[in-house]
Amino acid sequence: MTTPQLDEPIDGRTARAVRTRDGIVDACLELIDEGDIRPTGPRIAERAGVSVRSVFQHFDDLETLFSAVGDRVARRIASIVEPIDASDPLADRVEAFARQRSRVLEVLTPVLRAAMVYAASSEVITRQFQDGHTFLREQVRQVFAPELAAGEHARELGDTLIAASSWPSWNLWRSSEGRTFEQSREAMAWMIGAALAATGARL
Repeated sequence: MTTPQLDEPIDGRTARAVRTRDGIVDACLELIDEGDIRPTGPRIAERAGVSVRSVFQHFDDLETLFSAVGDRVARRIASIVEPIDASDPLADRVEAFARQRSRVLEVLTPVLRAAMVYAASSEVITRQFQDGHTFLREQVRQVFAPELAAGEHARELGDTLIAASSWPSWNLWRSSEGRTFEQSREAMAWMIGAALAATGARL
C-alpha cells in the first residue's frame, strides 16, 4: 500500500534532475550563441541559476557537457533539414539545397567556433566534427546523385560541391569577407551551379 507513495518522490527527483541537466545544457548553448567561445563552469552555473557544484554533479567535466551540447545542436539541425528530391529539376535542387544548407551553417557557426577551441585535445568533439561532416557530405551526395553518377569527373565534382557547402567556406564569407547571410547563400549557390555547369550539367 505504501509503494506508490515511495515512488512519487523518486520520480519527482528524477524529473528535477532532468530539468536541471537540460537547463545547464541550455545555459551553455545560450552563452555560446552569444559569442562566449570558452564558457566556464561558473558562467554556465550563473546563467542556469544553479551552483557550480551542481554543474559538475550532472556532468563529469566540461567536455561531457559540450558533448551534450553537441547532441542538442544535432537535434536542432535535424529540425531544419528536409529531404530534397533528387529527381527535381537541377536548378530547383541547387536553390533548395543552398537555402537549407545556409540555414544549417548559420545555426552551427557559434557552436563550431567554440568547438574549434577544444577540438585538438578532445576526442569527443573530434568525433562530433567527423559525424557532422559525414552527415553533410552524404546530403550532398543524395541531392546531386544523378549528376555525381554521370561523367568522368564525378569525384572532383563531389569534392567541389562539398567544399562549396562546407562551414569553412561559409565562415570565410560571413566573417573574413563580411558578407551578409543572403550574399553568402548566393555565393554558395553560384559555386555549386558553376561546378555543375563545368561538368556539362544544364541548370
